[in-house]
Amino acid sequence: MAMALLLLGMALQPANSALVSRIVGKCRAGVRCCALEDAPSSVARWCVDSGESEASVMVSGATGLAEAMRDFWYVTHSMGLQGADSTSSIALAFPGWAEAAHEPAYFTRIFNHIGSCSQLSEVLGEDVLCAARHPAMRGDAPPPYPTLLLRRYDRSSDLDVDDPFDNELFGGVDPFAALEARLASEAPPPPAPVTDEQVLAETYKWVDAVIVKMKVCPFSSSVERAGLPAGGVSYPLTRATTVEELYQSFWEQVLELGQTDERTLATILLVAPEFATTSAEGFDAFADTLNEALGSLRLEERLQLVFFHPGFTFRDGKQRLGAEGEAANFARRSPYPMINLLRTPQVRAAQKGIPTGSVYDTNEKNLATVGPDALRQMLEAREWVGLEGRTWEPHQTRADIEANAQIQ
Repeated sequence: MAMALLLLGMALQPANSALVSRIVGKCRAGVRCCALEDAPSSVARWCVDSGESEASVMVSGATGLAEAMRDFWYVTHSMGLQGADSTSSIALAFPGWAEAAHEPAYFTRIFNHIGSCSQLSEVLGEDVLCAARHPAMRGDAPPPYPTLLLRRYDRSSDLDVDDPFDNELFGGVDPFAALEARLASEAPPPPAPVTDEQVLAETYKWVDAVIVKMKVCPFSSSVERAGLPAGGVSYPLTRATTVEELYQSFWEQVLELGQTDERTLATILLVAPEFATTSAEGFDAFADTLNEALGSLRLEERLQLVFFHPGFTFRDGKQRLGAEGEAANFARRSPYPMINLLRTPQVRAAQKGIPTGSVYDTNEKNLATVGPDALRQMLEAREWVGLEGRTWEPHQTRADIEANAQIQ
């Protein structure tokens, strides 16, 4: 586990007990973690005063969105693993998260984002319900800090109509149930397990052959270097099989990118070899929740996302299946599901040199010269020797495009 979390192996106690649990975000060298020593007892007293005396108290050391979301998904996943015999409810408080404390509307948007994510979760909205509480809320007992309440419930029994959670719960009706059932019935047997070393070796080969040498990304100079200005590329690998685990891994990488200089780390390719490998539609649904978060959670000025999947299909209104245009999909078809985290200022700098639309057009032409059948065979074999020795049409810079327009 990448974080220093004090949840594992600790018996959670209700708020009226002397024992409370704290989540402490991973400390970077030379940086002191937020430590509000009175926070656990303050939250515990609030739980008692607000009628949640049986809730276990957890205090996050998060000071920003990425840390807070990482901690939230860790706790949610842990509740799912522990099953029905674990604590019935948890009050997860964020005493060091100033932005959430000062902006109630922002905290509400975060809660709404969690609600969108819950539609894909096998824990949240299925076995665990969530409600948000904020110090600015109206009522007799506002919490001392922004707090998310997680409550386990028994689906076999009816919920109390007078329960204060009722108007804030997300879950109950799963709009993805039919899709999940269909995908499960159509999915082929899972592939044989491979080691982390094999996954990364196959990922590097694909990046080298398709992203770098074919110039699907004209700003990638090698497997290890990309971006404007050029910086390092990291390939963290997660064995996540659930959305809770992958959300947690994703926010860990958002945090890592934000804390690292761009010349040391320009971009991240998060590899998830066990997540939705046979369901491109399911992976798209997951991707949609994160793309939505870029705008609603004010991330788009810092972060851009690109998603890759073995079965990726562009949704651009063109015929992309069973036709000549299918080859274009292989610009985003990778050996394993992946999330590419990009720095927005670098993306904008790149677009000034080579327009995004021109990149797509050139990639489509180059991929069409290989053909969808040959590309599919290479992807399934994870061997790219068929691309060696080929000549690719170069990407046109904005200056080239403007000069050609003047000539015409």
